[in-house]
Amino acid sequence: MITNSVNPIRKKREEKRLSQSDLALLVGVSQPTISQFEIGGVIPSGSQIEKITDILCIGPGTLNKELRQFYEDRKRELKKRIKES
Repeated sequence: MITNSVNPIRKKREEKRLSQSDLALLVGVSQPTISQFEIGGVIPSGSQIEKITDILCIGPGTLNKELRQFYEDRKRELKKRIKES
C-alpha cells in the first residue's frame, strides 16, 4: 500500500479479529475483492458498503467519510510519486 493511512475497512476488520476471507464470506464476495477494497483498487458498491457496515458495526456515513479520505490521500500520494519520478 502506498499511503500511510489505513483503510477504514481493514482497520475495523482487524479490530473485530476477522480475516479477509471471513469478511468476504459474510459480505458475499471473494477474498481478493476484500483485498482490493482495502488497498483502494476497487470501491465497494452501495450494497456492499451496507453489508460491511452491518458486519463491522460502523455507521455508513462514518465509513463513507473515512473511505473518501483514504482514497483522496492515496490519490494525492500517487500523484506525488508520479511527479517525483
